[in-house]
Amino acid sequence: MTVSRQGGAWMGTRFAGGVVVVALLLLGSSALVGVSGLRAAGGGAAGTFAEGTAVAPTGSALPLPGSVPHAETPMAIPVGDGPDAVLVDPVNNTVFVANQYGNDVTQISLPTNTVVATIPVGSEPAPQAMALDIANATIYVVTSGSNNVSAISIPGQFVTATISVGASPDAIAFNPANKDVYVANAGTGSVTIISSVTNLVLATIPVGSDPDALVVDSVNHEVFVADAGSDNVTALSGSTNLVLNTTTVGTAPGPFGAMGFDPTDNEVFVANFGTNNVSVIGGTNHTLLATIAVGAGPSGLVVDPAKGEVFVANRYSNNVSVISTALDEVVASIPVGDQPSFNGAISINTVLGSVYVPNSGSNNVSVISVTTDAVVTSVPVLNIPDAVAVDSTNGAVYVADQGSGNVSTFALTSVTFRASGLPNHSTWSLSVGLPPLLVTNTTVRTSGTIVLLEETGNLSFTILPPSGYGVASVAGPRSPTQSVANLTSVPSTFVIKFGPIEILTFVETGLPAGTPWGIAISPSLAHGGPPSQHANTTGSSINFSVVRGSWKFQVTSKPSLYAATPSHGAVGVAKPVVTKDLKFKPLTATVVFREVGLRGGTLWQVNITGPINVSRSSTAATLKFLLVNGTYTFTVWNFSALHPHPASGSLTVVVPHAAVTVTVEYTASLVRGSVGPTVGSERTDALAAASSRTETVGLIRPG
Repeated sequence: MTVSRQGGAWMGTRFAGGVVVVALLLLGSSALVGVSGLRAAGGGAAGTFAEGTAVAPTGSALPLPGSVPHAETPMAIPVGDGPDAVLVDPVNNTVFVANQYGNDVTQISLPTNTVVATIPVGSEPAPQAMALDIANATIYVVTSGSNNVSAISIPGQFVTATISVGASPDAIAFNPANKDVYVANAGTGSVTIISSVTNLVLATIPVGSDPDALVVDSVNHEVFVADAGSDNVTALSGSTNLVLNTTTVGTAPGPFGAMGFDPTDNEVFVANFGTNNVSVIGGTNHTLLATIAVGAGPSGLVVDPAKGEVFVANRYSNNVSVISTALDEVVASIPVGDQPSFNGAISINTVLGSVYVPNSGSNNVSVISVTTDAVVTSVPVLNIPDAVAVDSTNGAVYVADQGSGNVSTFALTSVTFRASGLPNHSTWSLSVGLPPLLVTNTTVRTSGTIVLLEETGNLSFTILPPSGYGVASVAGPRSPTQSVANLTSVPSTFVIKFGPIEILTFVETGLPAGTPWGIAISPSLAHGGPPSQHANTTGSSINFSVVRGSWKFQVTSKPSLYAATPSHGAVGVAKPVVTKDLKFKPLTATVVFREVGLRGGTLWQVNITGPINVSRSSTAATLKFLLVNGTYTFTVWNFSALHPHPASGSLTVVVPHAAVTVTVEYTASLVRGSVGPTVGSERTDALAAASSRTETVGLIRPG
């Protein structure tokens, strides 16, 4: 399969089973863990946390994805000075932003994205150093400059306790198993343990030098501490608060909280900033299992337990290394923006299957598909993004822009396009968004699937069928068309029904040669059908290339004095060639001759000459004629005993006007000078001259 971005940069994605996945929706809900790590767990408070466990082929070479453009700049929410930590509380629908230079925390309402409170805390909140206790509706903020931790009531929007800890605290984690908060004190080489129930210090445990990252083992309920100054990792018991083991790793482990736990394999991953590698530690035996080389300056790390991969942001090589937890080796290297994860921020939305990497040097966020291990879009944000958090419930992303005093926010969702009605191994494509992303898929049996990760709102796209096929319909939520779908935070699936292209021919009869006429056709579907078509011609037929299905038609142009039969209707196209006949007839006037004076049952007749020559006779009192435009003469039968008045005359048909009735009165007086027919033995060659008159007759369309 092929993925490319016209005017941008994209990498190809893997293909299997007729599915192109640019971003995959993982079934089930996200496995949310307590904030643990630097600055919080596995990449810090930069994520959503809760208590619990965890038809055009595209053959050109593709550029790297680090500079993929994005159509729109996200919404910006003004916060405090120097925002460099952000955390989402999905239960209380709140986002918290720690402002390092403003010495306060901004509280944002999720439903409205408006600031609802600004809460003063101690001096210099540490980057990424916030933890959330959802059960007690409390957020904990580390302030390095004042050597304490502020406990903030989420509903109350105020500080409920200020807790003194060691010197230069710069990492924090919450352990939901024992309801305790762990604070790494870089200046004193210790970890302070705080009860979240009483907000009192329970213990201070000496660890290695310069501890700067924490992660909670949600399987064994232990806490691992990365000691950057002594190049080791300390394991603490969650029940006894005792040191269980010290494991030697690489140089400067856990920078900015680059540490994570994999509950599936019960392993701890820690990035070593100085040696450009990642150490893997067993969660049960606390021994070093593997050392994996990654990019230069690994400073951000997040674990995807569902995929079995670890994503490591490398600050100096501007890429993300993807480690397989099963193989303990790098399986992909993904170029991103400049200086990714400068303060250790990297986040994952396991519901959407996407990783978010803020690039402080290029002022954007790279969005990576965990399924394809490739960048799917790059979202521009404001100055120096260095923290990111996601709300897995609605796909919203919040980015702290330290250099601008704002939080940028945007929402992504999963959208699936599923093909049906194509033969096995058919190639079809989607061109999506602005600038357009071209994604190509090959069907397996009769279907294929393309999954995208896109911003919520209206998504523009173009469907490119294989040769000989067209799009019969697009069906899905919120009535999509064949070019626009409305996306919400709920993942959407749109089914594209393809069908063979056939020829629909309209053939006319009745028009003079060279006369222009036209037809418009449209699908019979209320929405999601193929586009309407229109054509004019001076010939006798019009051909349309259409996809199989039911089509409505309308005669849109014709001579003003002609009527089409039928003028509109529907025609089913279910075979290679379908022909619809149209008959054009001149519009006519209704002219009625009505006699008075004849005995009932007497046969009488009117003869008309002109553009149309016609004679009608009847024993009824009226004779009806349908006449086209023009001037006519008429004569009325004369009898030897009774004579018509008028016996002859002329009339002009003008289109379109109401019908006209000519009354013929038979009397016994003979007016000589007229010539006309008689009936039977009463016929005479000489008729009395009858007075004549001219009638102007209006037109009505035949019924």
